[in-house]
Amino acid sequence: MKTIISLLFLLTISLTAQEKPTVRTTLPSVATVASAYELPGRTEPLESALIFTRATGIVRERKFDIGDQVKAGDVLAIIDAPEIDREVEAARAAVDQAAARAKTARQAAERSGTLLNTRALSQDETEQRISAADESEAALRSAQAELARLIELQKFSTVLAPFDGIISARNFDRGDRMRGDSSTAEGWLYRLVRLDTLRFVISATPDLALRLSNESETSVRFNELPGQTFTAKLSRSGKVFDTTSGTMRAEFLIDNKDLRLPAGLTGLATFKLPPLPGTFTLPTNTLVVREGKSMVAIVKDGKVGFVEVLAGKNFGATLEIISAALTPETPVIINPNAMLKPGDPVEMDK
Repeated sequence: MKTIISLLFLLTISLTAQEKPTVRTTLPSVATVASAYELPGRTEPLESALIFTRATGIVRERKFDIGDQVKAGDVLAIIDAPEIDREVEAARAAVDQAAARAKTARQAAERSGTLLNTRALSQDETEQRISAADESEAALRSAQAELARLIELQKFSTVLAPFDGIISARNFDRGDRMRGDSSTAEGWLYRLVRLDTLRFVISATPDLALRLSNESETSVRFNELPGQTFTAKLSRSGKVFDTTSGTMRAEFLIDNKDLRLPAGLTGLATFKLPPLPGTFTLPTNTLVVREGKSMVAIVKDGKVGFVEVLAGKNFGATLEIISAALTPETPVIINPNAMLKPGDPVEMDK
């Protein structure tokens, strides 16, 4: 009797071991809906420059003030620099002296050739005169170079606008003494900005940054301008993710010829981008976390397998799943049992 009971027990265990669990599956749906991204950003001038002067002196004239529009080459301010003017005069006199010496030395060198032929002058003396003429001409070139340097420095007493723009800040008044040789950044005169085109700068997250191209555009809106949107086109991106924030700097350009938008205004950029390749929609209860990784359980050749995925947007009952290992024909297990292991045989619920 005991033998029969043991055989029945072993037979029950064998049958139980051969039973395959039944699982419910679903097929991934290819995501077709464009994803919407909204990121904050800030407007910045297309160009911005602090205007300095290299001439040391007293401000005689201040031509423009904050808010004024200027053209490239406009005179912004004039600095009285009498020291430089006197140095230019001295340099001109030095050039005249050097020119006179060079002329005299060259004439003496030319005469020495005739004197050498008549034996009235030795070879050594002739060579010395030629060398003296060469040195005098070199001194003349040095004096001319110094004069040219001072003339260029004198020109800096007239401060010119480097590009078309608007004066956004002023750091001096008429009568102030400016130091052109200052090594600090505090002695600037004007801040000039170009606003006819604005940069709109965002910190793009990796999922957005990797999908931006030269043709990417965004719609920008500002809370201070309700009901108005502005189109911005990608100009450049940093190509490097910041290790602290994990984002990439991206700059878009906004046409602002009417100067309606100021720089420094915070807005919101909206992007509509097609799904990445390998993006599918699956029920939320297909996603599991094992060993700290997001995965879905699939059925392949009648056995369980686990595929690592990147979870995208959650729509409530469904969510986006990104994986190159999935296809629209891959059976994905719904609500997989925690006891399932890779390689376990299963039956799919028909």
